[in-house]
Amino acid sequence: MKKQNILAGLFLLVSLTTFGQDLAGRKIINGALSANIISESGQTVTSFGGSLLYGKIKSDNTYWAYGGGINVLSNIAKSPNMVMVGPAIERGKFVKMIDKLYLAPYIGGSVKGVFGDVNGFNMNAYASPLRFMYHITNHFMVSAGFGSASLQFNSLKGTTVINLNGSLTNNTSFGVFYTFK
Repeated sequence: MKKQNILAGLFLLVSLTTFGQDLAGRKIINGALSANIISESGQTVTSFGGSLLYGKIKSDNTYWAYGGGINVLSNIAKSPNMVMVGPAIERGKFVKMIDKLYLAPYIGGSVKGVFGDVNGFNMNAYASPLRFMYHITNHFMVSAGFGSASLQFNSLKGTTVINLNGSLTNNTSFGVFYTFK
């Protein structure tokens, strides 16, 4: 009876350790696309953006993801028309809540050069403490985020703009992640 309890305890311990590391070693690809078109009084401003990050989940269920992003701003009636491009980085963690549901907070940022009618640079930092991810299949995870904080710094043609934004109520996001070994 004592051997059975010890074996059962060891089996439970091994099960919990492997269960907690089911994401470890998996690689992730995270991409984002955005579009914004504003038309008023014959003036149209369009903005398109995208980013792509690649990383690997470590044994402690954390990851570093590296990649880049691009944004294009076009104002048909007048300047500025510009392109922003540069590297991006993100750090995140998966905290298992139940079977395939994770709390997955993250923090990241990018530095982009600005080219076009105005030149300069853009720095962006962001964080989201309330992102939930669900592992729906072996390769796909869906995410839902509630609230975020961001800091953006622009220096364009001698003008500096700093924008700080934080929200816990009206900034929701949904996404899909692809994981593979």
